[in-house]
Amino acid sequence: MNAVPAPVAALLDAWDDSSLYPAALRAGLLPYLGTRGPCVAVRTLDGGRAWAVTGHRALREAALRPRDFSGELLGTAMSDPSPEEIALLRLQLPGLSCGPHARMRHGLSAPLRADMARGLSDRVREATAARTAALSRAAAGAAPTALLSRTAAGAGPQPAAADLVRDVVVPVVADALGELLGVPRGLAEEFRSWCVDSSEMASDPEAEEQALRAFLHLCTRLRRHRTAHPSDDLPTSLATRLTSSTGGFALNWVLLVKAGFGATVSAGAQLLRALPGGGAAGGVPALLDETLRGHPPILQARRTAARHTSLAGRDIAAGERVLLVFAAPGQASGRVPHTVFGHGRHACPGAPWARALLTGLADGAAPAAARWHLPDTASTYATSFSQGLRTLPVEPVSRGPCGAGPSSPAPAGHHAAPRCPADPRSAR
Repeated sequence: MNAVPAPVAALLDAWDDSSLYPAALRAGLLPYLGTRGPCVAVRTLDGGRAWAVTGHRALREAALRPRDFSGELLGTAMSDPSPEEIALLRLQLPGLSCGPHARMRHGLSAPLRADMARGLSDRVREATAARTAALSRAAAGAAPTALLSRTAAGAGPQPAAADLVRDVVVPVVADALGELLGVPRGLAEEFRSWCVDSSEMASDPEAEEQALRAFLHLCTRLRRHRTAHPSDDLPTSLATRLTSSTGGFALNWVLLVKAGFGATVSAGAQLLRALPGGGAAGGVPALLDETLRGHPPILQARRTAARHTSLAGRDIAAGERVLLVFAAPGQASGRVPHTVFGHGRHACPGAPWARALLTGLADGAAPAAARWHLPDTASTYATSFSQGLRTLPVEPVSRGPCGAGPSSPAPAGHHAAPRCPADPRSAR
């Protein structure tokens, strides 16, 4: 064990105070991890700190030892799903683990997973193609109403610059997630609006509270709907089991939505930013893996030692906090599925769903990618768990005579996506 480096110490301190998190990035957390690899940081019961650079294998071991390390999210211990919920989730999610702590590659048969993934990818590809085509028309001067900014108080709608995050990634992911979670048609628009609002929240405690209150109201209506109109899906199971607690129902839902929505939007935005001008040419899976490696949407996972154990040669007492910092791109050859979209106590059962969605997103956007230019004006965000692009403005590439193609190539390095810097103003 060595002294805790400043970036890791700041991240460990942010366990109890998320406002301290940007300090970890400003202190050089991402460059540090890129050089040294993933690490495990331990806060001992007496308030001291210790850390070890463990490598991907030991890190994965810590993440998938539920008997030794219990998971926490949003400061609340995650309860194990019931057998009934597991069965329902297995029907809904391709590739779901067969138990709360099992590895993610068990579950439905490979052919059935492939069929479900293709169906999702096809729907997302069509939705993305329609939205990117609308952006192209708007950039050419059509400006459809879908691309108008929100109406300001006392003013009419104002044209908004095309933005791939707001106009493509957010609504596509929100609609797919609503479909996955069984949001009824009557609440679909409200659910999408909430997803959009939550993605745009700045470091404003009042806005955060308002968004959570709106989500609680939505959960109340969804629980009532599922109680009156039961179905074989997870919301019905939660509504039945948590009949006396809208708060408990909402907590389960907020974990599902924030994890499924935020991480997928972050990865989707980076994927579109990295999409080659000539299209992915069948290389979407490789492009997605490289995007996740270089720009992980989720940076850490929190664990508490459930009993006396050891990790990386160090004894860990029951109750001591263990911080798994796994955003370390480029430190292992080949695929590293446990670093993002597959890492954690529940082995990320939604990982196959997210990958299928992102594949459709890239395929749907590929035809338009040759006709757009992404100016270097994207804005970023950083929270206590994640990072990503808040905005990704897009402009049309000028065409040559008779529409024979771009009159000039996109700027050099246009498709290179530098790592997201932390923006303390948008951290929450």
